Amino acid sequence: MPVDDMPTAKRVVSALLLAGGIGLVFTGLSAALGFTILGVVASIAAIAALLYAGAVWFGGAAAAPLPAGAQTLILFDRALRVAAGRAPGVSILAQFPERIRPDIEVRCRAALSGEHSHFQCEHAGARFSFDIAPVPINGLVMYGVLISGSGVPVAHMSVASQPAVV
Repeated sequence: MPVDDMPTAKRVVSALLLAGGIGLVFTGLSAALGFTILGVVASIAAIAALLYAGAVWFGGAAAAPLPAGAQTLILFDRALRVAAGRAPGVSILAQFPERIRPDIEVRCRAALSGEHSHFQCEHAGARFSFDIAPVPINGLVMYGVLISGSGVPVAHMSVASQPAVV
């Protein structure tokens, strides 16, 4: 089986197993309680409860914000929503820790005005690098792209330990 058909095959097998399971639960409970209105309602309630429990168990959690500077590339629109990437439709700012959001917002808005920027910031003991650039389409900037690089650990420096600037 080609690699491209694997997700389709998994969906088909999953759908068949789900249909079979629903059929077995419905038949079993209806037979045990009799093929009455009460038996059918009990079967449907049991199936709904099992589907809900399975969805909660296997559904996974919502996407957590990226750690600052995790290697990523995000295309965003004029409303600062992710247009393509890991969380389409979500605010680009929600993808990063709250402490660095103001810096990112200012530069994203500047990119939508046609400015490219590169900046670094520190968060949780690491320095992160960001490139934010406009994406012009037919001469109009409709999107921006944010590229963030991996954080590089930095030593905690105090004002006294920094070299003097002459």
